[in-house]
Amino acid sequence: MYTLPYMKKLLTTLAITATILAPVATRAATVTVSDGDLIKGTDLDTVYYYYSGYRYVFPTEKTYKSWYGNDFSTVKTIAMTQLTSYSLGRQNVTYRPGTQLLKITTDPKTYAVGKGGKLRWVQNEAVAKLLWGNDWAKQVHDLPDPFFINYQIGDPIASPSDFSPQSEKDSAPAIWSDKGWPQPAGSQSTGY
Repeated sequence: MYTLPYMKKLLTTLAITATILAPVATRAATVTVSDGDLIKGTDLDTVYYYYSGYRYVFPTEKTYKSWYGNDFSTVKTIAMTQLTSYSLGRQNVTYRPGTQLLKITTDPKTYAVGKGGKLRWVQNEAVAKLLWGNDWAKQVHDLPDPFFINYQIGDPIASPSDFSPQSEKDSAPAIWSDKGWPQPAGSQSTGY
């Protein structure tokens, strides 16, 4: 039969062992991440685009949806320690070219998004109607002022021959191509 001091010693030893081993048992496995992957941390809803050791944030859900629609099925959830091991990129992901019109909240101009995050002022409503149809105004998204810095101003659009939404969209089938980065091995377009 076991004595009371022996049982106390055994229980103490088991408790200490469990305390030491618990973090090891619950530590999340490292997930393989490749250039072009979409990632998020276990404790965050923010989705990032991973490329070359950096994570680039989608500043708004609408920015994400301009690239991937409502499809979040390819987003990899990774441990926070792994997520934070990737530095933040020096720029955010911008809207996919040719997919939406943007308006900055403190600027009355309406802009089309061109490749590389170039904002091109659509100079009049007649041009907007010819390029995006009679419901063009429904395609305008408000871009919060703090994210304006992610874009550059390009040449204005004075006539329909100055811009083709479909050609712009086709010129950037994936974020890496919009940013002018080399194509990751085995990558595909967004498929959207």
